[in-house]
Amino acid sequence: MTTEGIGFPWETLNAIVGGRSAIDVPVLQLRTLEEAESFIECYGFNWHHSNDRQQLEAMRKSALEYIQDVLLQDEPSVSMPLEVVDQTDMRRLLLWASVRPLTERQRWTCALLRVMHTMAHATSTLDERFSRQIRDQILDRFKPHMSRRGGKLYLGHGADSVELAHFEVKESKPLYSVLTKLLHKVENVAADIFDWLGVRFVTRERFDALLVVRYLRAHNIIMFANIKPTRSRNTLIDLEWMRSQMELLEQEALGRDMSAQEQIDALRKAVRDRPYPEPPSRSYNPFSSLAYHSIQFTCRHYVRLPDVIIGPGGVPGEQRFFFPFEVQILDEESFELSRSGLASHDVYKQRQRAAVKRRVLGSLLDKP
Repeated sequence: MTTEGIGFPWETLNAIVGGRSAIDVPVLQLRTLEEAESFIECYGFNWHHSNDRQQLEAMRKSALEYIQDVLLQDEPSVSMPLEVVDQTDMRRLLLWASVRPLTERQRWTCALLRVMHTMAHATSTLDERFSRQIRDQILDRFKPHMSRRGGKLYLGHGADSVELAHFEVKESKPLYSVLTKLLHKVENVAADIFDWLGVRFVTRERFDALLVVRYLRAHNIIMFANIKPTRSRNTLIDLEWMRSQMELLEQEALGRDMSAQEQIDALRKAVRDRPYPEPPSRSYNPFSSLAYHSIQFTCRHYVRLPDVIIGPGGVPGEQRFFFPFEVQILDEESFELSRSGLASHDVYKQRQRAAVKRRVLGSLLDKP
């Protein structure tokens, strides 16, 4: 159903040229089963193909489980009408989402479709088929540089090695976590998740975080040209202040004949005595606590998959593409804070889920 006058579909028009997210559209504009089928085909599925219908049904069931298990877990008085739960015809659901004036059934149907839409974007064929190969190629950049000496963990083997308190690999996100992350984003597509895979370094002190970055760059473990600039975040050390301190120390070292290690020790002490920098006024992740301090950046690895079947003739060939991975560096104090209190991951998830619940369910949460 279109709006009055000359019939501009303002809700979806705003999603196309107005910068509004598709999942914030309150109502669709479909009137017939034929229009619903055409909508489904334009989206990417053919209603007349049984495999496509089965895929849609699998997403519908998973979306229902997500709403019940995640969004309604602490809302005992709120439940989806059985009429919506039991409706397996995707075309009918699309028509119900187009009803005006908005009814409870219409709003619940839209909530379900929001989650289904996000679920459709929550999987990557490349990640599903080649996740192990992708993971191995990325981690193989780091593994040769990790070692234990004298019971201590180190990044590196030579004079520029850095002692670590901890190192861990971030495994692939479970589906519910991916859905929640996407549902709070304006651009809720899987291509916008840059931490499918990641590594975390925990250093003994804050200054050592910069030594980790220096080592990663010097030994070509990361390529600075493949960093995604808008994903870089530093709330650990003020780089401008750090640079000025290094310049002053270099001048002082000329007159005192200080060794490189003595200069590093002096810088380490200077950082130790300085408070954490003020967080940026606007973070790319609004759910991160101001008490969480780290260096984070997203790099892209050029993955090569040999002998992948490509092309209509099924001819094997090499598949190549960039795949993102996240690097996090924390000092030991920040790491401990991230496991408890306001900066903890559990508190972060609670804030994120509350925002997603309000976005998906909206006024359905306000029923008496």
